[in-house]
Amino acid sequence: MSKLNCSIGDLAITIKASLPANLGNIVRIIGSQGLQEWHGFEEPTHVWEVEIVGDDRYLHYDYDGEIVKVKEGPAPDQYLRRLTPPQGYQVDEIFDSEPIQQELFLEDVNHSEEEKV
Repeated sequence: MSKLNCSIGDLAITIKASLPANLGNIVRIIGSQGLQEWHGFEEPTHVWEVEIVGDDRYLHYDYDGEIVKVKEGPAPDQYLRRLTPPQGYQVDEIFDSEPIQQELFLEDVNHSEEEKV
């Protein structure tokens, strides 16, 4: 098995998703669901339990043709990229990802506000 992109406690960004509404979401990894079957993967893949970051943000899932919005849900490791440094590293040993997270969040907020207009 290849190395995982994330670990519990990390902030991550979704870089791939079955539903476009989930692309670019900032999520926190809150648990592991282990290896699971996932649509689009030939073999079981590692799936994380994630929670969306942001009060007005939601994860979108297709359950039997109905789009459901939730604050927590599963996400395959291969769909995620870590935004926080790996556990055990000092923040200044990697790079400060806070400006990137703030920029992504502000872009998302601005985009959401434009859709309301």
